Order: sequence, then C-alpha cells, then structure tokens
Amino acid sequence: MQNKRVYVAILVFILAFGLLMFLALGLDNIKKNNRDTILIVGNNTVWTYNKQHWRNINSLSGIENLNWEEFTVFDNSEKLGNYYLWYSDKWYLFDKKKNAVNFDGNLLAYRANYDIDVLHFEEKEITDDTYVKYVLEENNLDIESQFTAKYKVDLDIDKDDQDEEFYLISNAFPMDFDPEKIFSIVFMIKDDYIYYLYNDISNNTSFNGCKPYFKAVLDADDDDVYEIVVSCAQYSNSNEIDMLYKYEEDAFKIVISNQ
Repeated sequence: MQNKRVYVAILVFILAFGLLMFLALGLDNIKKNNRDTILIVGNNTVWTYNKQHWRNINSLSGIENLNWEEFTVFDNSEKLGNYYLWYSDKWYLFDKKKNAVNFDGNLLAYRANYDIDVLHFEEKEITDDTYVKYVLEENNLDIESQFTAKYKVDLDIDKDDQDEEFYLISNAFPMDFDPEKIFSIVFMIKDDYIYYLYNDISNNTSFNGCKPYFKAVLDADDDDVYEIVVSCAQYSNSNEIDMLYKYEEDAFKIVISNQ
C-alpha cells in the first residue's frame, strides 16, 4: 500500500511538472508560431513574418494586393495612426473617408495579429571620437578621415534599461575631397565592446559605396529585443537596400534584406 502511494505521488509530480513545462514553453511556442504580420518599410520593401519565418513580397501584384488595406502607420518613428495604404510607385495614405493624408518622412507600416513595439530614436552629434578612431584604425583607414555622415543613436536594444551607443560613419559620395577608400560603417558599443552591424569598405571609383542610416527600430517578432532596419542609399540608384538586423548570441545578424 505504501509503495502504491509513492508511485501515485511520483506520477502526480511527473504530470504536474509536464503541465508546468507545457504552460511555460509549449504555450510560448504556440504564441510565437501564431505571430503573423506584414511590414512595410519605405517605398522599396514589404516583408511578411509568419510561423517565425520572414520573406519578401517582391512582385508588383503581391504589393498591389495590399491596396486599401488598413495598417498601423509610423512616420519618422512617430505613430500617425491607422490608415489605408495604396501603392503606385510609392505608398499613399488615406483616412477612413479615403481622404489623402500627407507625410514626408520614413514610412513604417504594419498589419499584425499582435502589437509591435516601435521605438522612437534621434540622431545625435558625436562629441567623443575615441571609438570612431579605434574603428577606423582597426579597419586600416586613416584616423583623420573626413566624413559625409557621422552621428550616433542611443538605443536600449535589449530592454535592460541601459542605452547602447550606435555609431554611423561614412565618407560615401564625397564632393570636396577625394579619399583613397570609401567606407560606411555602423557599429554598437556595449560594455566597452564593439559590435559591427554594417561594414563596407572599397576603393574610391567616384561615387561608389552606400551611405547607411537607421530607418526603424522595432520589436518585430515580439521577443522583447528590438530589431533595427538599416537602410543604405546608393548614389545612382533610387532603390535603397533595407536590412533587418537582430542582436542575438552577442552578434548582429541580418534576418532579411530586400536584396
């Protein structure tokens, strides 16, 4: 009789433990698999996220299928509200009465079965060149280089209540100087360590290169870590390169690109 009670107690414990593990892990996985969104970035990029996988919508027919669909819209990382979108070479916004709505910044719009946390950010002047010179030297570039873009963005990328510093430096498209090398570099400083996002260096062949900037910062997959959309503008190409970066395992990785 005593052994039977022990067996029953063990069985109850195993069942209870299994239930707790299912509630802790199984439901979380189910929720992750149910995440479903369409993300529009600027005029060149439409991404979908479903069952933890990203993919591009590249075809014109696929993009036009989104016409007159309602999206949550942000302009320069500031929320505008819910509007209908319509595409013809670029995106146009309309209110519920189908009146046109003006906007002039970086468009970010999503339609999802969950709320996406979009972080406002601002570009700041770099007042201390210590990390900039270190990165230039590490990449065999002149530490006295001139720049066509040089600024930083402070972001709490991992939501630990401490901002990380992101530096964006470039000498792409120089007008009044002629460098030997063209470079565009984006990197993060966290705990005095340098993490590279974008690093493009090439010989100067007149207006080559690609000048990067942050287009959006958002928790796209709802995992409490922000992703960053880094866009890169080329001198002779109106279509920008958009790259969705994710920070995991102490490194930045491109989750998806529109190229």
